[in-house]
Amino acid sequence: MRVALIYQHVDPSRGGAETYVVDLARALVKHGCEVEIHAETVAPGVLPAQARFCPVSVEGKTRLARLASFARESERALHAAGVDCAVGFIGTHAQDVLIPQGGVQAASILANAGRRRAALGRGLYVLGKALNPKFWRQRATERKQYDPRRGSRIVAVSRMVARHLETFHHVPLHRIHVVHNAIDPERMRLPDPAAARAEARTALGLGPHALAALFAGHNYALKGLGELIQAMGLRRRQNPGAVPIHLIVTGGGNDRPYRKLARRLGIANEVHFLGFQDDVRPWFAASDFFAQPTHYDPCSLVLLEALAYGLPVISTRRNGASELVADGVHGWIVNEPSDISGLAAALERMADPAGRSAMAHQARELGAELTFDAHVRKLIAIFEEVAAVKARRRERGSSALERAGMPHFARQKAHAG
Repeated sequence: MRVALIYQHVDPSRGGAETYVVDLARALVKHGCEVEIHAETVAPGVLPAQARFCPVSVEGKTRLARLASFARESERALHAAGVDCAVGFIGTHAQDVLIPQGGVQAASILANAGRRRAALGRGLYVLGKALNPKFWRQRATERKQYDPRRGSRIVAVSRMVARHLETFHHVPLHRIHVVHNAIDPERMRLPDPAAARAEARTALGLGPHALAALFAGHNYALKGLGELIQAMGLRRRQNPGAVPIHLIVTGGGNDRPYRKLARRLGIANEVHFLGFQDDVRPWFAASDFFAQPTHYDPCSLVLLEALAYGLPVISTRRNGASELVADGVHGWIVNEPSDISGLAAALERMADPAGRSAMAHQARELGAELTFDAHVRKLIAIFEEVAAVKARRRERGSSALERAGMPHFARQKAHAG
């Protein structure tokens, strides 16, 4: 089966969605598929040797213009390619199967607006988005993506995203397949986790028995870093003698407001800002649990990575990956990131060594079950259904041409066009 993956810039260093595309390409090759990557750029060395890079020429000086150009040009390329199944992710509309890794725009905007306490602030945020040309560009793209006339199958990475597809785009249930995200455990392995843990902790000045939590995310505000630091401060005020929790913060973004917040709360020495890290694996190894009280995440890949490392997790119901986590078994799930007292209580429970150890065992077992191989088998079943439908359509078209008396060579030319 020939499968085309369509993504503008394939580079795992850009984030979770880009990492997912690379992992999917590797897994499809492993399962015997012929894989084509239709992209504007691909980072060197990230794709398996068997995958074929099909460059998409893009024009335009602005980011919006280049996004629109990529959508048009990738559609033309796919028509010519004649693959069995074309898979899109973000910003394209010509695919047979769409996997909206970023979720639904309207749901994301409402979640971001919810970070503002005042109604006026929430209204101004939504208005600002509505006045942004990028908003209209993405809205137009989503209309095409979910247009029932296109007939694309939609893979929702969580039940939360499936609900948002129904609510905001009226996508019927028969077009939606819920397949939760997964990660490739082989990509996450460290040759010597114990040595990596010791080295990372030494770099931070942490002893072997210090309690450390990991936060990872490129959008600090959306992922709930402010609320997490507030919860750490509240825990300290409620129990001044509590075991300190050292928060390891990785990811891109402006950390100045969060450094200021930590200083104001008297916990500056317990929050370690590392910025963007090419390899986050040593910081997983250095940590005792993972915390990301996100405002919106379709199905957090980094949370699944934490489980695979055997880290109990703290997150929110706004994270589609929370559907996979049993509260109090694999970690703690609060309803809203604004529940600072609930987050503080979750942090306090994580400070209990016996409880944390039991959850770590359960987390590792769950992470082992959420294999990328099982995830891909579910996707391949959907891709095969699409390929079978397309094959039947070609056969019906060929039969119609035969009835019309068109010679065989002309039928071949018609199908190629």
